Amino acid sequence: MSGRPALIRQRECKQIINAAKKAGAKEVEFRIGPVPIIVHLSESTDDETAEGPDDGINSFDKIMRGK
Repeated sequence: MSGRPALIRQRECKQIINAAKKAGAKEVEFRIGPVPIIVHLSESTDDETAEGPDDGINSFDKIMRGK
């Protein structure tokens, strides 16, 4: 930890992403200094995604989600 304040907070990122979803954007790009961060937005939610062997969900996630 650097001990300096963050340039952008998680709460602000969430608000920007939610507003972009409502506006129908397909992606959001954050520029923090010289580094661009691109968040690709999809129309499906976590509940609609199909589960497979390599779906990115580990056993802890399944327990916490009740699946």
